[in-house]
Order: sequence, then structure tokens, then C-alpha cells
Amino acid sequence: MSLAVSTPVEDGASLSRVERRKARTNQRLLEVARQLFSRKGIYWATVEDITELADQGKGTFYKYFDSKEAIIHALLEEGLDTLSVRTEEAVREVSGGRKILAAAIEARVDFFLSHPEFLLFFHQVRGMMQLDVDVAKELSDIYNNHLRKLAQLVKPALDGSGSTRDLATAIAAYTSGLLTYHVLFEGEAGIKRRRKYFLLTLEESLQSLLSTGQASR
Repeated sequence: MSLAVSTPVEDGASLSRVERRKARTNQRLLEVARQLFSRKGIYWATVEDITELADQGKGTFYKYFDSKEAIIHALLEEGLDTLSVRTEEAVREVSGGRKILAAAIEARVDFFLSHPEFLLFFHQVRGMMQLDVDVAKELSDIYNNHLRKLAQLVKPALDGSGSTRDLATAIAAYTSGLLTYHVLFEGEAGIKRRRKYFLLTLEESLQSLLSTGQASR
């Protein structure tokens, strides 16, 4: 399943045949890695698994990515960038604090319902970010950049009070946490039937959090 984002392949008219082929290979490796990381886990899926499923040689893989960690880095950027764009598009269509919060929640829920493999991938990456490894800082930087963008988008929901960073963190954590739990125990098909439940539960929880935070000031 491909993400609905602009890729070099989509701009093929301005690229040479070789460049288009390279772009397709790059995207194929990313798509296969995303599937494998969701199914087998980022710790257990290997470069050999990726190249075998993508029908590419290991040498080809290393022309595009220096390591498995490099493709994890690229996938995290791709997923969070797309999520940011979807959220921005949704928020731009509404006005008023409550509507902005609801739009942001809906955009994120719909993204994960359309791409549930990213739920488990993001969940695993957050675990990797807790490890004392060099790649952890790079992954944390990508997440922090995403949260900064989200904080700016939902800032009007605070009506001038409260921490935008705290609200952005809560939206990200509540949404992915709730959906990850359900996809683990109900499967991908199960969560897609419960969209209204997720939207209502998340909006009520976050509105309650906002009310509590404003009342404490």
C-alpha cells in the first residue's frame, strides 16, 4: 500500500528513465521494509528479508541505504511527514478551538486506519528511542520536529493558555496508544469498523484534559 504523498516517481515527466527507475526501486524498498517491520518487527526483520521480498540484491539495497537503521530513519520521516500534511490539511478547513482539536484527531485516526502498519512501526521506533544507541537521538529529533509542527497546528485550541507542546504530545500519545492497543488485540480489520468510537473517545479524553488544565490555572 503506497502513501498518498508526492514522490520522485510522481514527478516522472521531469526525470530521466534511469532516475525514474531509481525512484521506483527506492520506494519499493521502503514499502517492503514497512510491511516487514510491522509484521516481523524492526529488531527481527533483516536486510536480507527486505531484499528478498523486494526481489533486489543486497548490493542494490546498500546503494540506497547505508544500513537497516537508515531505512528505519527514512520510513519514520516519510510516515510522520505524511501525517503532518494530513493534519495540516484537516485543520486548515476549520476554525475554533474545539473544531481544530477534533479535526486533528480525525486526521490522525484516518491516517492510521488507512495505514495500520505505521501504528506498530511507530510503536517499535518509540521503544528504540529509549535505547542508548546513536540512532536513538536521530529518531528522537524526527519525532520532536513532528511534535513541534503539531503544536503549532493545534495552538488555537488552547485559547491562549496552556502548553501547546503538552497538547501535541497528548494528541500523539492518546491517538497512537489507543489504536495500537486495539490493533494488537482486534486486528486491522477490527479497528476499521470502530472509527466513530475512536473519534468520540479521543475527543472526549482530550477535551477533558484541556478543561482540567485550564481549570487548574
